[in-house]
Amino acid sequence: MELQTIIEKRQSIRRYQEGGIPDADLEDIIKAAATAPSGKNTQNWHFVAIKNRNIIQKIADVISEKNESICLEMDKVDKEKADRFRKFCKNFTVFWRDTAPAIIITMATVYVPSGYNEYKLIGAEQELLLDLMGFRNPGMQSIGAACENLTLKAIDLGYGTCWLTSANYAAAEIEKVLKEETGFEKDGYFFVNLFAIGIPQENQKSPEKKSLKEVYTLIK
Repeated sequence: MELQTIIEKRQSIRRYQEGGIPDADLEDIIKAAATAPSGKNTQNWHFVAIKNRNIIQKIADVISEKNESICLEMDKVDKEKADRFRKFCKNFTVFWRDTAPAIIITMATVYVPSGYNEYKLIGAEQELLLDLMGFRNPGMQSIGAACENLTLKAIDLGYGTCWLTSANYAAAEIEKVLKEETGFEKDGYFFVNLFAIGIPQENQKSPEKKSLKEVYTLIK
């Protein structure tokens, strides 16, 4: 498939046809992710592909349980907002629990950007350190590059993905499931997102993108 076609086909896929994903295809998708650029070539990522339905269900369950625990507290303040958050979780955060043949979890390590230790050495203000590690966060930029490669390669192989960060509030619970149910634990790595992946159903709508003039400035 031509690169431009792949880019234009990329959308968040939430409905999947029946059919699994061969292990070889998952390997090719992760190989593509792992070729992405990263700050100082740290390659600060690790991917966990899960096809086991029981484990997929347990991950969805702990996200839903965490969501409900938050919503119960929200009920005391604003029941309407709490119910909206419940609905969002069901429709947009764990929609994949019974339909996606696989999910891919992205783990990351902390990346210390150029200038951070140097700022610390000279006693720079905390807000300057936050600016480097938080707002600009080169480590997450590297993760983003790998994840974009992942989703574009999936399209090239005939799959669709949904790149999900909406469950990040349940990161600790997801990590616990991985450890207790699979034994997976990688020192220094933490959950940052997950992908639902499968063969996409046709005619799924996507929101419009901003016009070029809204996102582009040319300075000559």
